[in-house]
Amino acid sequence: MSCTENESGPYVVFLLPATLGCLTILLARRWAFTQVSTTSSTAISRRRKIIKDPLIKRPLPPIACKMVAPGSKKASGGAKKGSTTPLIEEDVNNGKRARSRLSPTKSTPAPEVKFSDSPLPPKHIPFPYIPQDGELLFEIMNFVFTLVATGLQFLNLYRTMWWLPHSYTTQAMNFYLIDPHLVAFIVTIISRRLLLSLSLTLLRRVLAPKMFPYATVAARMFILGVVLGALSWCTYFIILKYPLVKIFYLCYPAVIYFICFGINSTPFLELHNTEMPLMHSCSHDPEQIRTEVEVLRQDFNMRVKKILLNSILGAYYTSFIPCCFAQPYLQYDAAAAAQQVALVWGALCGRYAAQLLPAAAADAPHRAARHLGRWQAVSVAGEASDAPPWSGSRVWARGARVRCALGVFAAAAPAVAADPADVHHVRFYSVFSNPSKLLCLLLCLQLSLVIMQLCLLFSSFAWHNFVAIVILLFINYYTLFKMARDYLVAWKVYKAENMIQDKSGAISVNQ
Repeated sequence: MSCTENESGPYVVFLLPATLGCLTILLARRWAFTQVSTTSSTAISRRRKIIKDPLIKRPLPPIACKMVAPGSKKASGGAKKGSTTPLIEEDVNNGKRARSRLSPTKSTPAPEVKFSDSPLPPKHIPFPYIPQDGELLFEIMNFVFTLVATGLQFLNLYRTMWWLPHSYTTQAMNFYLIDPHLVAFIVTIISRRLLLSLSLTLLRRVLAPKMFPYATVAARMFILGVVLGALSWCTYFIILKYPLVKIFYLCYPAVIYFICFGINSTPFLELHNTEMPLMHSCSHDPEQIRTEVEVLRQDFNMRVKKILLNSILGAYYTSFIPCCFAQPYLQYDAAAAAQQVALVWGALCGRYAAQLLPAAAADAPHRAARHLGRWQAVSVAGEASDAPPWSGSRVWARGARVRCALGVFAAAAPAVAADPADVHHVRFYSVFSNPSKLLCLLLCLQLSLVIMQLCLLFSSFAWHNFVAIVILLFINYYTLFKMARDYLVAWKVYKAENMIQDKSGAISVNQ
């Protein structure tokens, strides 16, 4: 049966690529096997050359006559200083070395070695890399979000009925009622970190690395001067049009900033210094462990302070200040405006928490908390005299009891270097012994915010409220994704670490 020209088309289309693919696979496998065999043969030949080279003569190491248990320098020193007979006798006959057998000698018994009572140090596992938003990307997204939030609040205040047939306006907002100097003041406040991030990014690409630190200081001073100058210029025109009470509303957050940070301008222009990442040093010195914990505790408190202050400032200037400077004759929905302030504050809290408290930033405090340990109060009055006083120069094992001014405490961790009388050590260990709990709390708060917005979305009838909630939901979904990813990774990592720690603790107890 012969195939016509039309019938042979499918055979050519399907068989020719299949044939070429099989040939390509066979050639690739042959090339791979050739490479593997060449590499292995080269390695074997090199190994044989090294072993069988007669020009290389390596002296044999001496053989020790007895084993000394590790952990004591005196025992090993005594073994070295003890009188022993020569272990190996070598004779040279006709250029060849002949080794004689060891003769039985009387050796002194090995001294008893006292192992250290200090507990085994905790074991850490490396934390996987989780991609985070860069400083410039975060500032761009934050600026766009706060700018949109400002526009949505102005929409709640100055909306119009432009869709009605007999409406006197064709615009969705009464733009002539909005003060341009107030808008410029708000935009300057929310764009201060973005200006510095853009300047540093450009300088990093243009200047040499050795000149970048000096350029960074100059850029900070320049951006600070520009921002303060623009704010002063806007404040001057606002003072001419509004009473003094509203000016106090405008400058009130500056008082809170000076109370929290003083005259330091770095938190005003930068969110956090990413050039100095958190580091952990696995030390066995209790004093060094407590010092490291204090540094990490202050860093965590500073991060929380920045989260709260920046989120409050963002919601205050983008959603509350437009309501304060609204005209007295303006009638607007106060409940919708207050709802907008609360939603913007919650969204900014989630964004700053996801950026400043990621899972990777909690790993260094977690490792320090493992070394720190914790004490648990024991209500046993009869054994108070038997317990030794607490000493800060040693690490205590699990179950050890100590006495201090507050009473008797028992070590409730495999290794404890904390101070029983220091409340900060208790809080630090409770927060960072398992950071996935903290991440789970942040995830639950963000999830509750999204669920509340969805409920408001289905229950709102006004078009401006519907638009505001929908737009705010986009950024909250992104924050929810980042928090869920951090929590799942941290939960898996610390669960595996606890399993390894429990297994090593059981092995040490059995030994």
